[in-house]
Amino acid sequence: MDLPTRIFYWSLISTSSVLFGYLGFALARAIGFNKDDVPHAAVGSLIASFFITVDVWAISVTKPWGSQSMIGFWELFGYVFVVTAVIGTLRYLLITFLERETSIAEERDQALTLREQPRLARRLPDEMGEDILYLSVRDHMVDVFTEAGQTSLRMRFRDALDEMDGVPGYRVHRSHWVAHHAVQGVERDQARVYLRLPDGRKVPVSRNYRPELEDAGLL
Repeated sequence: MDLPTRIFYWSLISTSSVLFGYLGFALARAIGFNKDDVPHAAVGSLIASFFITVDVWAISVTKPWGSQSMIGFWELFGYVFVVTAVIGTLRYLLITFLERETSIAEERDQALTLREQPRLARRLPDEMGEDILYLSVRDHMVDVFTEAGQTSLRMRFRDALDEMDGVPGYRVHRSHWVAHHAVQGVERDQARVYLRLPDGRKVPVSRNYRPELEDAGLL
């Protein structure tokens, strides 16, 4: 075959094979196999392999390339089945991985939705969201940190802490408060202790506030 004919030949086989591959797995679902199960991948690969083999065989014996030497039908089926089974297995693993990741993300979003929102969240701009991670006092301002960023409120730190009622958290320093769900880990630098937040920030833990963190199992 010349180059243009060869390109057309393989393009036709590739396109039709993909279509028959989808058909095979669709028929496996129609028979009753769950797309998340291993039997679906096996049966889908078997059906798809038969269709693809018939397709490749029919195309290969048709003019203008009908003079091409062909292996036996069942030998061709064996090769096609191996390739299809590998693709079917990879497809199954990919679907399983994506569904697991989606489930984890949905559970995390649901947990955030169900978490009681503090009164302090009502003071925040809309774009800041309501999931408060960390509070820090600075002069007469309270810096409020959420996953969306940082904003400042003019109020007393004591009042800000009062408005965080219902949200599990810890005052770790006279100037800092951290939500329990925001604690990503603990770091130590000699005698100093820090809590690590999702954004990489490290909040110092004062010695006077360590007992509460020890009781909570964080230290």
